[in-house]
Amino acid sequence: MKKILVVYATAGIGHKKAAVAVKKAYDEMKLPGVEVTLIDALDYTNKFFKWSYLQIYLLMVNKLPTFWGLSYYLTDLPFVDLFVSYIRRINNWANSKKLVNYILDTKPDVIISTHFFASEVIADMKHKSLMLSRLVTVVTDYKLHAWWVCEGTDSYIVASEDTRRDLEGRKVDPAKIKVMGIPVEPVFSKTLDRSKIFKETGLRDDLFTILVIGGGFGVGPIEGIVNVIRRIPRELQTVVVCGHNEELVRKINSLKDEYKLNMKVLGFIDNVYEYMDISDILISKSGGITVSESLAKEIPLVVISPILGQETGNSSFLVRNNAAVKVKRLDDLKTALEDLISDPIKLDKMKEAIKKIKKPYAAYDVAKFAYESR
Repeated sequence: MKKILVVYATAGIGHKKAAVAVKKAYDEMKLPGVEVTLIDALDYTNKFFKWSYLQIYLLMVNKLPTFWGLSYYLTDLPFVDLFVSYIRRINNWANSKKLVNYILDTKPDVIISTHFFASEVIADMKHKSLMLSRLVTVVTDYKLHAWWVCEGTDSYIVASEDTRRDLEGRKVDPAKIKVMGIPVEPVFSKTLDRSKIFKETGLRDDLFTILVIGGGFGVGPIEGIVNVIRRIPRELQTVVVCGHNEELVRKINSLKDEYKLNMKVLGFIDNVYEYMDISDILISKSGGITVSESLAKEIPLVVISPILGQETGNSSFLVRNNAAVKVKRLDDLKTALEDLISDPIKLDKMKEAIKKIKKPYAAYDVAKFAYESR
């Protein structure tokens, strides 16, 4: 029996979603002679470390985005990373004894990691000759950062040729790099019954549909986006997904009622793929998983307020490949939307560009690659 461990860290929803996607691919493929386990690496740290790991990240990206962006870019510089990574490894190692012991006890043959915290701890275990498990790191953004590079990693799964070149530029052996995409749940690769979705969601199939997503934690200028959409002089319908942000749900519902908007307001949902399937445009930040899901569903993306750092790298990749429009300010959003809504040919061209870069089967490919690893 081959034992495969899929591990993530809940610092942003995307890392978890990528790991869950791989696990669901295994469940669907029913490969013989394999046992697959899914864990959150932070569950195997002390309570304060787990709490602070997520809360500090959310504080930085929501309240101190400029400082986060500066930190992101500085720690990507080789001479800064050399110093910071040493301190980070000591801190991670000191707080991950339970994770180390879990891996030593379960002895997985292959570990698939979708977060650099887990990859770094596991790579250190390999460096200390504590285990022989193969480590497969799945990079969940389209732009590489130094945090993802760990000596001891056996294979890197990356989203694009751009990311491959980034790794090669950091002296990673090209034989270790596989371009497979970022895993999204298998359902994103399925053909769905659009008429059934319209009926079940209560949405109309004769209206231009805009989908707004604030990520798993409902971040970004969602209120501002809704205020822009309501000023567009055309009959539209909008779906707003607020994630786990209950306060945002209340605010958007208040706007909906005040202006009598044709709008569906949702919290965290597990069927976003259905709404992507029937929407004409997606407005969102550019998190790696949201981007990959939108590419799988071939929905043109309007990027606004990406998190400085990883998300600006993702949006640059999309814009460079003509798969998205990036809006720097809310003041420019109305013009951008009206341009896309009135120009179906432009939307069709974006969809054609998306087809060239999408990798909807990444979860299957990653699962199969790890299963066949020796």
